This record gives sequence, structure tokens and C-alpha cells, in this order.
Amino acid sequence: MASGLPPIPPNIIDITAPQLIGTLFNWALYGILSVQTYVYYLNFPDDTLFNKCLVYGSYIFEVVQTAMTAADLYYWFASGYGNMIHLGNVYISPADTPVLCGIIAAVVQCFFAYRIFTLRRSYLWICVLIILTSIVQTAGAFGTAIRGFKLQEYTRFHENLYFPASFHVWLLGDTVCDVLIAGTMLWIFHQNRKEGSRHGTKILAKLVRLIVETNTLTAGMALLSFVFYVVFPANNLFISTTLIMGKLYSNTLLVTFNNRIALRKAAMLEDSGAYGSGGSSGSDRIPAHRRRSNFGSDVSTFRIASDRFATSGKSELESIEIENLKEARLRTTTSVGAMI
Repeated sequence: MASGLPPIPPNIIDITAPQLIGTLFNWALYGILSVQTYVYYLNFPDDTLFNKCLVYGSYIFEVVQTAMTAADLYYWFASGYGNMIHLGNVYISPADTPVLCGIIAAVVQCFFAYRIFTLRRSYLWICVLIILTSIVQTAGAFGTAIRGFKLQEYTRFHENLYFPASFHVWLLGDTVCDVLIAGTMLWIFHQNRKEGSRHGTKILAKLVRLIVETNTLTAGMALLSFVFYVVFPANNLFISTTLIMGKLYSNTLLVTFNNRIALRKAAMLEDSGAYGSGGSSGSDRIPAHRRRSNFGSDVSTFRIASDRFATSGKSELESIEIENLKEARLRTTTSVGAMI
């Protein structure tokens, strides 16, 4: 007996797999984000209110996004099982993918722009450029969502004139912004190697490597989504990659905060190994008059995860523009603390 529903096409896998796989990876990254948030909760109870709002706000944001992707999946594969009309409909995915992803990406990108500014105040112009690029990609994300709701069907995403324009602005804006962040951090590290201390440079190198790796990952995912959309117009491959972009950004934020645990340990080991030799412990090898000065106070800064640093009477300690070798170690360490 005829059901009145459209027949299932032979390329059904090309239609269903991207939506299913993208949602499953989205949920997996949500699990990782939950663990990261719990680690942050345990290790940084005295963090600044701003950082806490950023972390927990991002997590709540992702809880909402995960619930919305679950509603999409239920619509496509449960209530709409075997129904090609349901399967080809966007349902609420334009809200939970472009909109929420664009917002969380903008939050993370602006956070990195601020941290770059704390490292090099002379880089204000590039921080402004990062923020402007982030605003552009967010506008593209909202434009993508609006056009998606109007079109309603994935098969029409390549037919409309305005949807591709918004989609390209969103993804290419994301890519450019993340590349700017990674490139700026690499340049700061390059400059610091020439004028900073070996000790501070090693700590900053760990931080730069993390930021470059995470921003390269997010930029690569946005660029891959763009390539899938342009090169494979006959299927929905771009859906699978755009579904996980938001979770990548939120995990990037949490990894950056939680990386302070490793940096703190590295700082303590470096400081303990800087004095004496033999079988005594690091704390025993450090002279008593040095334990509470210079780097020792900065170790405590890592421990409490605060943007407040050991004071030296100079407000410019947030900068890693080192004036002389005598102050190089303290100033560089303080700069790394400012960044994280």
C-alpha cells in the first residue's frame, strides 16, 4: 500500500551519514568539555569572576546547543524515520549550528585578542583587527541561520544566491580570525626569544604551542567545511563538520585555562632546578631568601589561577617587552601569567 511519502533514494547514506556522524562527534566533544569544566572547578576555585563567568557561561551555552542537536536528531531519525521530508528539513539546526557556533567562536576569539593585548599593548591594532574579523564571522553565521530558516531544505542551500554568500563569510571569517590569532602568537614568541630570558621563553613556548595548535584546528575545521560545501554540492558533508565547530571552540577555551596546571608544574620544576645540585629536593636547593621572591611568587600566581601578579611597583608588568636582562626573568614570567 502506498504511504504517500517520497521514496528512499539510493544515495541515502550521503544524506543521513553527515547529520548522524556530526551529531555523535558533537556529543563526544560535549563529554570532553564536561570533564574539562570539572577539572577547572577542582583546580581553580579562586579564579577571577570574569574567568569563571567565561568558563561556566560557555558550558551552559554548550548544554543548550547539545540539547538542540538532540532535538534535531530526534526529528530526523525518530519521529521522521523513513520520511525523506523530515530528513531533508533543517528543523532548528540553523539556530544550534551557525548561531550558537558563531557566538561561542566570537567569545573565544575576543578572549584571545584581549590576551594578546595584555602581552603586547603595542599590538592594539591587530587585536582590533581580530575583533572586527570575529564580528564579521558572527554576522555571517546569523545570515546563514536566517537564510537557512527561510529555505527550510538542505537541497536548496546551493540554489539560493544569498545563502552561499553568508555561509562563505561565516566560515572564511572564522578561518582568517583563527589564523590571525595563531600567527600573532608565533610572532610574539619570536620577538620574545630575542629579548627575553631562556626560562620565560620556555614557559611561553608551551603556551604559544597550545594556542597555535588549537587555533589551527578550529581554522582547519572551518576551512574544511567551506571546501565540503563548495566541492561536494550533491551531499551534506559540510553539515558534519559545522556541527562540531562550536564544541571545538569551547574546548579550546577550557584547555587554555586548564593548561595553567601544567605551566605551574613546569614553572616550579624550572625554579627548583635553577639552584644547587645533588640529591636534595627542589625546595631544599632553593635558598630561603629566594623562595618568596621573583619567580616563587609567580608560581603562586599559577596556583591560584589569577590575573593578579607579584607586584614590583610597575604597571607595565603585563608586557613582555623586556627592558634589560636584570628584569627579564620576572617580567617574562609575569607576561605568561597575564596571557593565561
